[in-house]
Amino acid sequence: MTKRGNRRKRHGWIVFVLSAVVVAFFVLNSARDKHSGLFEWAELNIPGADVIRLLFEDGIHRYPSNTSIESIENPGVTVHFIDVGQAKSIFVEAPGKNVLIDAGERDQGAMIIRYLVSHGIRSLDIVIGTHPHSDHIGGLAAVIGGMNVDTVILPRIPEEITPTTATYTGLLEAVANAGLRITPARPGDVYDLGKGAELTILGPVNHYNELNDMSVVSRLRFGDVSFLFTGDAMKDAEEDILAAGGSVSASVLDVGHHGSRTSTNERFLLAVNPAIAVISCGIDNMYGHPHGDVITLLRKHGQKIYRTDTDGTVVIATDGESLGVKTGKGGGD
Repeated sequence: MTKRGNRRKRHGWIVFVLSAVVVAFFVLNSARDKHSGLFEWAELNIPGADVIRLLFEDGIHRYPSNTSIESIENPGVTVHFIDVGQAKSIFVEAPGKNVLIDAGERDQGAMIIRYLVSHGIRSLDIVIGTHPHSDHIGGLAAVIGGMNVDTVILPRIPEEITPTTATYTGLLEAVANAGLRITPARPGDVYDLGKGAELTILGPVNHYNELNDMSVVSRLRFGDVSFLFTGDAMKDAEEDILAAGGSVSASVLDVGHHGSRTSTNERFLLAVNPAIAVISCGIDNMYGHPHGDVITLLRKHGQKIYRTDTDGTVVIATDGESLGVKTGKGGGD
């Protein structure tokens, strides 16, 4: 049998094993939460890394060339790291669908809508709130209320740390008022974005005591190019994602937690091995983000660094082979 035949046979066995895994376990306590009817939590049990890998790849990740955005004549995917100060919002234009990941603070929702409309976007196929901190989900209520939205993805937060903030409850109300239901972030779920572009959910894989670690982590792949979006996932969550066996290799890394030293441990960075690292943070923010040790680590491993505090909005386009970058100001580090 040829090597290709062996590979096909191996992949067939993998698909069989994946199909045999029983999806079970995640039920929201409906008696406790008046918004529980919004959630479509399915039960989920993630096997150990020795049993299953969430995502498979053949061969070695190839790093695309980094050029000006104008050089990408036919971009299939464009990712906007929108400058929202000490917050985060990422917009993905894919061949068949539009995806918004987070929307900054509560008072930035209108600005996000204006940004999207200025790019000809009036509807969103997928909206992801990585975790219920105001600097990530604050503007989502306005976005969901002001645009046509098809799917809303949120992490299933453990009962003991479920927030009761006005920002979080306001988001749930906006979802209900739009006639939508919440889709849980299930590791291994793959969303088809058209023409080969796929968004795979990688985390969270466990329950944590920190909301940051409950962040939805996802990986966008288009041709030879990929992006890893991490929310505020910290080092424990990073290690658990690696242990779960999901492929995190990416051409572009959305650096976790605004460049805080609580995220981006070296083992995780080496597994991602990005060509470009993008940090969403505000000018002279009170947290000191990005921390110097994270910048030093990124430079040590040769990543080209872009920051929204110094570069403004960072737009990265790809045709599936090369990357083109455009910034609102500055030119990266």
